[in-house]
Amino acid sequence: MMGNRLARLARMGGIAMAVGLVAGCSPFHTRAPASRVTVPARFTQAPATAQPATDLTRWWEAWHDPGLTQAVETALAASPDIRMARDRVREARALHTVARSALYPTVGATGDMLGGGMYWRNPDNLPANDPGTDGHLAGIGASWEPDLFGGRHADVKAARAGMLAQEEYFHGMQMVIAADAANDYLQIQGLQRQIALTDQALATLGQLRAYGQARFTAGQATTADVTAIDRRLSDLRARRPMLVAQLDLVRRRLAVLSGQTPEGLPELPPPPAFFVPAPPAGQMPDTMLERRPDIRARRDQVDAALNRLKSAKTDLLPRFGLEFFGGDGRLRFDGIPGISGTGGLIALTSYLPIFTANRIQARIHAADARLDAAVAGYDQTILRALAEVEDGYENRLALDGRDVELTRAMRQAGQVAQEMAGLYAGGQRTLGDVLQARVQALDAQGSVLANQDARTAATIQLARALGGGWQQATPAAH
Repeated sequence: MMGNRLARLARMGGIAMAVGLVAGCSPFHTRAPASRVTVPARFTQAPATAQPATDLTRWWEAWHDPGLTQAVETALAASPDIRMARDRVREARALHTVARSALYPTVGATGDMLGGGMYWRNPDNLPANDPGTDGHLAGIGASWEPDLFGGRHADVKAARAGMLAQEEYFHGMQMVIAADAANDYLQIQGLQRQIALTDQALATLGQLRAYGQARFTAGQATTADVTAIDRRLSDLRARRPMLVAQLDLVRRRLAVLSGQTPEGLPELPPPPAFFVPAPPAGQMPDTMLERRPDIRARRDQVDAALNRLKSAKTDLLPRFGLEFFGGDGRLRFDGIPGISGTGGLIALTSYLPIFTANRIQARIHAADARLDAAVAGYDQTILRALAEVEDGYENRLALDGRDVELTRAMRQAGQVAQEMAGLYAGGQRTLGDVLQARVQALDAQGSVLANQDARTAATIQLARALGGGWQQATPAAH
C-alpha cells in the first residue's frame, strides 16, 4: 500500500516538474507590445473654435438637401458591398459559436446492426452452415477536455475579437458607401451646373462669332479675329459632350452603388443654388481615433493576435480529458446461445508533449510575430488617420480662401460686363466689347464652379477622415 502511494506521488511530482519547465512560456503573463504612436492633443490644421463638436453620424444632412439624404440612405440600404460586409459578420459570429463549443462536453449516440451468414470450418458441435447471424450495438459516448490553462478560452476570445473586427469593417463599409453616394450625388449637381454654364458660353460666343463675321465682311476685322472666336467655340463644343459623358458615368455609378442597374437611376432635378456646410468643428484626435471603424478593427485584430499567442503557448502544457461510453450489445449465431450485455467505460486521459521537433515553439514564434505585426498595423492606421484629417482640414481651408478670391474676380468680371453694356448703349463701346466682357465673366464663373466642386469633395473627404457616416448598430443575425 505504501509503495502504491509513493508511486502516485512520484507521478504527480513528475507532472509538476514538467509544468514548471514550461512556466517561462505561460500564457498568463503574455502582453501585447505597446503602441509607439503619441497621439497629439489637437489637430494643427483645424480652425480654432469654441463651438461644440459637430455630430458626424449623419453628416450629409448638413446640406439640407432631401434628395441627397435619400440617395445616401438608399445606397446604405441596398448596396451589394453592404450586404457582403453583413454576411462576413454573420460568418464571424458563427465561427465564434464554433470556438465556444469547444468549452463544453461533446455527447453523441452511436448504433450499429449486422446480419448475414457464416460457414464454419470446424463444424464440431456447430451447425455446418449458419444463415442467420445477426447482432447490434448501441450506446452513448461523451468526451470533455477541461480547459485548465485557458487555451480554449483564449481561442474563444480570439474568435470574438475577430467577430468584433468584422463588425467594425461593416461600419467602415457604411462610412465608405455614405461618402461615395454623397460625392456622386453632389458631383452630378456640379456637372449639371457646368453644362448649363457651357451652354451659356456657347450662346454668347455664337453671338460674338456672328458679330465678328459681320465686321469681317464689312472689312473691319481680320481673318485672325474670326479664327480666334472659332477656336474658342471649338474648345467649348468639344468640352460639352465630355461633361455629358461624365455626368452619365457618375449617374450609372450612383445607380450601381444603390443596388440598381446602370440604367435604373432616374433623371435628377435641376440643381439648387450651391451650398457647402462649414468644416466640422470641435474635433479632437482622441475622439476621432475612437470613432474610426478601421482603427477599432485594428485594435480588435491586436486582441485576436494576443489571444492566439496565448492559445499557442498552452500547447506546451499538459492536457487532460474525460471520456465515457455506455451501451448495450447483442450477438447471435444460429444454433449457439446469443451473447448480450450492457455496460459502460470511463477514462481519464492526459498528454504532455515531450519531443515535437520544435513544432510547438515555432508556432509560438509565428503567433508572436503576428501579434507584433498587428500592433504595427494598428500604429500605421493611426498615423494615416491623423494625416488624412490634417490634410482634409488644410485642403478645405485652402479652397475656402481660394473661393473668396475667385468670387471677387467673378463679381468684378460681371461688373465689367455691365459697364460695357452701358457704354455700348451710350455709343462708346462696340457690341464686340460687350460680348467679350460677357465671355470673360462666364470664364470667371466657371472657375468658381470648379472650386465649389472641389470644396464639396474636400468636405466629404474630411467627414470620412473624421470617421463620420456610420451608426453603432450591428447587422442583425438571420
